Amino acid sequence: MQKYSLSVTNNSNSFGNICVFQTLPEQPENMASLVWFSKSAQPGTTVKFDWNIDYNFAWSFESGLPPGTAFNAIQTIEAEPFDIAKNSIGLTKESGAYHFIKTNSTTRAGKLGIYTDQTVPHGEASVGIGMSGSGAFVVPATPNYNFTFTPHPKYWVTFGDYDKGEVLDIESLTDAAEIIFEPNVYSMKAVLENDNVWRVKG
Repeated sequence: MQKYSLSVTNNSNSFGNICVFQTLPEQPENMASLVWFSKSAQPGTTVKFDWNIDYNFAWSFESGLPPGTAFNAIQTIEAEPFDIAKNSIGLTKESGAYHFIKTNSTTRAGKLGIYTDQTVPHGEASVGIGMSGSGAFVVPATPNYNFTFTPHPKYWVTFGDYDKGEVLDIESLTDAAEIIFEPNVYSMKAVLENDNVWRVKG
């Protein structure tokens, strides 16, 4: 499996966390992006992030998902968008406890589907998908619903006080830079200059 990497250098005058997150081209309003990766960086230092394009389903008890909420996955299951035997899963609540189950519902190849049944109440849990072992997108769970994710993410980097798994307020981020991997490019570099402007290069 092809590995991707991003090296980020902090040439600003501040200590903080390098945050990497994802967005979707047509992201629903109720779907939150999470802090996918986060590493602390002193001025003049470089941190590196590596990942593979492997997906997973996840659920957690956090449901309101206001910015700053930490999404802590209770259960994760491997997912494969282009394998219809692995791109759908169900969520149920049995004997007071949630868990993923097999589902007879199907999802179109290239997408990922999470199907909740009638046992899942409003406002008590959340479901989402992750990549390379870390959560990326999450949405509040509701009963009898098909949550469909189209995994064609855009990658972004920003700097500040961010913890891995934290729900982001994308609209308030004014200093994020997009990391674009052109075809056959698997390694990128980003530099936060001392004027707090990002420079991204291959």
